[in-house]
Amino acid sequence: MQSPRVVARVLESRRRPACQIRPSCARLATRIRRLYICRVISPSINGTRICLATPLFYPSYGGAQLRYKRYLPGLREHGADVRVFAGTATPLDFTPEDAYERWSEYRLGRMLPVESAGGTPVHRVRLPDGKGPLHRTIYQHALWRFCRNREYRPDVLQLLGTIRIGAIPWIRQLRRMGIATVYAVTTASKVTRRVEGFDRRLFKFRSIFNSMDCIVTNSDHLRGMLCEMGVTTRVEAISNGVDLRRFDADVSSSRPAELRARLGIGPHDPMIVSVGNIMARKGSDLLVEAFSRLARVHRDAHLVFVGPSQVGGEAHHRAFQGSLARLVDQSGVAEKIHFVGLSDEVPEYLRAADVLALPSKREGLPNAVIEAMACRTPVVITPFEGLCDDLGKPDGEYLLADFDPVSLASCLQRLIEEKPLAQAIARRGQELVRRSMSLERSVARYAELYGELAAQGGGRAR
Repeated sequence: MQSPRVVARVLESRRRPACQIRPSCARLATRIRRLYICRVISPSINGTRICLATPLFYPSYGGAQLRYKRYLPGLREHGADVRVFAGTATPLDFTPEDAYERWSEYRLGRMLPVESAGGTPVHRVRLPDGKGPLHRTIYQHALWRFCRNREYRPDVLQLLGTIRIGAIPWIRQLRRMGIATVYAVTTASKVTRRVEGFDRRLFKFRSIFNSMDCIVTNSDHLRGMLCEMGVTTRVEAISNGVDLRRFDADVSSSRPAELRARLGIGPHDPMIVSVGNIMARKGSDLLVEAFSRLARVHRDAHLVFVGPSQVGGEAHHRAFQGSLARLVDQSGVAEKIHFVGLSDEVPEYLRAADVLALPSKREGLPNAVIEAMACRTPVVITPFEGLCDDLGKPDGEYLLADFDPVSLASCLQRLIEEKPLAQAIARRGQELVRRSMSLERSVARYAELYGELAAQGGGRAR
């Protein structure tokens, strides 16, 4: 065991950005810190109160929200007392499962009866139907009241969703109460790329991030970007976790064949799938253009979009959906392009597919890609902002296409026609996910982080 002086120096070093610490020192600091936490500070998170706070939560769709929802049972198994604080969805985010009729009975700011999501209590506040200052104010005030309630007061508050600079005083008050605050940065953004000169938005985001106890990302690349933009608070990188039992290529099931038959896709017809929000950032329009080119060669090919379309709300969403509809109509193969909406059968769609395509502009560690890899489905992606070695290498674990329909169509055609190549890429992708991205591994990392932060937060005045 290291001496108290050495441990103190190591724990102090974690407050410095990772980019200011030599890699060898950073690894040593991490090992000593974990040993110290395990043996001295917090042997487990048994009884630790953790609150996941997000304006948008199940059944409304959100990639980060769905991922954290899958972590909740594992955190409970580690002994944590886990709750969710959420808001009601806006019309833009409604799903068929959202109980808008019941929500509308409550006035703004009222708490709804406690729900349950897979055994985790969900406390939901009635929010306005439109986003804006009133939406944020009501949500933050309700969360503040929730955290002041001694019955529910968390030891660790995990925050998801957009946070504005006006929340900094509120975050500092939570920390003075002894509540450790953690914010998740899961996608590269325009702000994280601005590292030179003065930029007002960069200053705001940097101030928000530095007001937290910890920022958690899903890749070392994102962690480096945050350090470059001047974030000095602690930043941890924890890979997205995949449920390898649910996303298993070797599961024996007739569902993939049934899904194909339901869509009119033959058992040997090439099937390309895209999973996630249908939106400009995800490159849905680029994929339609590439598929129309591919269909000239493979007339029996089909393209399946699994995920919600943002058809209401802001003008740019409506404009994109109109543009996408025109692209489909003009493709000449509209009957081969399928939009199935939200589905709980994502593993079955991935197992039924020949290729997963994600021509996105900006991501972190995309769930759709690593879940497809776990299902041993070959993947085509574009060089999105945030792409890093955590996903492997081009021509190793995936094919990399340029941001144009010709290049994307060419990569799709290669994986359809060159079976040995497709099988090799799929196998290497599956090995990568099984080796380093299991759900259990990610949950254990979060449990360790939350336990440490709770121990530190307990040292502040409540």
